[in-house]
Amino acid sequence: MNSIRIRFSLMLVGSVLCVVILASAVMSQMILGLVEKDFRDGLTSRVAAFSNSITFRGNDAVFHLQPAPIEGKLLEAPTKLLQEAFQKSQANFDIFVKQTPDGQRWASIKMGPGWLSWPIREHAPPPEVWWGLAGWMVLITVGVIGVALTVAHQTTNQLKLLQSMAMSVGKDGVLPVLKEEGSIEIKATAQALNMMGASLKKAMDSKIRLVAAAGHDLRTPMTRMRLRAEFLNEREREEWLHDLDEMDHIADSAIQLVREETVGKGTEHVRLDELVGDVCAELTLIKMRVTIAGLDHSSVKISPLALKRALRNLIINAATHGGGAIVSLRVHDRRAVVLIDDNGPGIPEQFLASAFEPFFRADPARRQSIPGAGLGLAIAKEIVERQGGTLEIENRQPHGLRQTLSIEIDIANVSSVAA
Repeated sequence: MNSIRIRFSLMLVGSVLCVVILASAVMSQMILGLVEKDFRDGLTSRVAAFSNSITFRGNDAVFHLQPAPIEGKLLEAPTKLLQEAFQKSQANFDIFVKQTPDGQRWASIKMGPGWLSWPIREHAPPPEVWWGLAGWMVLITVGVIGVALTVAHQTTNQLKLLQSMAMSVGKDGVLPVLKEEGSIEIKATAQALNMMGASLKKAMDSKIRLVAAAGHDLRTPMTRMRLRAEFLNEREREEWLHDLDEMDHIADSAIQLVREETVGKGTEHVRLDELVGDVCAELTLIKMRVTIAGLDHSSVKISPLALKRALRNLIINAATHGGGAIVSLRVHDRRAVVLIDDNGPGIPEQFLASAFEPFFRADPARRQSIPGAGLGLAIAKEIVERQGGTLEIENRQPHGLRQTLSIEIDIANVSSVAA
């Protein structure tokens, strides 16, 4: 009995049966009442008609026959039916059914020298019967719809655990542990999802250990290679050291990307305009071309070290590949928007969707002249989204690239920021 299939079937069958039985009982009472009323009305009208044609003489009753059938329009169909009925009973009487001007139907039968007439009722069900039948159908329809909606609600209500699980997935991609309770199917689903979540977390942890171990293990041979490079002539030594620096940078960036994907940092209230200004000042000190085009006052709740790293990557990307970075901060629609523009060649439109992928290079030939591992945008996007923000890029006209970082402002500290 703890299976959704069995419970659904029993609930649906039982509820529909209850609705049909209830509707049939109501309809039966209505029909019985109408039949009794029709019997009473027919009996009283016939008795009244016969009483007008009878004279009592002591204990005897004398019928007063009419010289002709009642006047009115002849109704052929009921007349034929009555004549056939009398013939089957071997009673040879002439009988006619007529409709008087007032709409009443009368039957006239030839008896000896005269005619005896009496009113007859319609054989078709009265209008009340049709209204009762319509009500019966409406009651069944409404009842079945109500049962179906109730059953559907009860069934889907138990499946809300899928929605709650999807909505509560952490920023690290780990699935929450679900309670294994309810029907057989729900418990089996919860168990399967918990197993999937455990496997996913195990795979994520394994990736961290793998990348960290690879980065650590690379250090030893790279150190030996640096020592050996010292014994080479000056030209070859510079080339070797340049390649080793790039390998070292790639290893550090890969480890940093994995950490940003899996490790969450605490958040705090930060003046974003001051944070952007500090990053621009630091990069200017190392001779990077960075220009500030205006910083609106704004406060956000973030991890300052993580967001500072993301801003540094974005501004370095513009300064390095775009010939200089133009940085501005604007507050719009309760969001702080950081715009980082450059005047470089931009990124071909067909490659924009891939720009945030690890090790992306719009022009692979740049690797020879511009150092980097191609992980700056990937790391920045991971940091920004982990802080609840968004990061988008688009080409400017006629040339250049715009990187747009948007994050919700801290409403609780708006007044203090404005002050």
